[in-house]
Amino acid sequence: DDSITSSDWGQIQFSRAHSGMVEAARGVARMTAKIISDELQLDPTLSLVIVGHSLGGGVAAVLATMWKQRFENRVRSIGFGNPCVFPLAITSSCDNIVSVTGEGDPFACFSLGHIADLTKALSKLCSDDGFRDEIMQHTGTTSWLKPEEISEEDYVWCLNAMTFLRKQMNSEILVPPGVIYVMSGSLFEFPTDESESSVKRYNIRTVDPTVFDEMRISPRMFDVSRHVPARYETVLQRIAASA
Repeated sequence: DDSITSSDWGQIQFSRAHSGMVEAARGVARMTAKIISDELQLDPTLSLVIVGHSLGGGVAAVLATMWKQRFENRVRSIGFGNPCVFPLAITSSCDNIVSVTGEGDPFACFSLGHIADLTKALSKLCSDDGFRDEIMQHTGTTSWLKPEEISEEDYVWCLNAMTFLRKQMNSEILVPPGVIYVMSGSLFEFPTDESESSVKRYNIRTVDPTVFDEMRISPRMFDVSRHVPARYETVLQRIAASA
């Protein structure tokens, strides 16, 4: 992580963010701050919207934070496929930042904090034979049970076990910045049926940042095809067409 200070072109609400994106934002600011300032001063009706994808979206979010006070709330950022940028505790306070994330985009739940927490949980599982045995007893000893096959007693035990593991997972987590929208459903499956009924299955909704506070373990957790710009462009066009 790195800090953003008052020397970064204006007072801001907090001081921590992804260090690489902070450094990149400072570089962009050095090259562009004067011309942007001049243009906004010439026309009070203008505002600045910084748009980016992936790393570009993260840098845009840091810039919007740096410049929010300097340009009197005339700066916003919109990022697509934004990575984890700001700490979970403060990201929702960035009301001039919008993050649009696709369902299953691996970079939305992938920061050093996520990896550290996963390592702590795995370390506990590796070192505690009794705990591992209990997990197998409550979830199936020879094959994984389906959720509907687990008894209520075993389900409660699993919830308590997760609560216990989460107490070990206390690293600082970075998440996508600002107000977060998630696109889901058939949106990220690219169905071949282009009928009206297929288009209407696409949806986008706001979510709480805590949705991204844990790494999601699944067979497609590292499917980077869900992160490519073309997919975001296509599904957003389909949403617009069905509105």
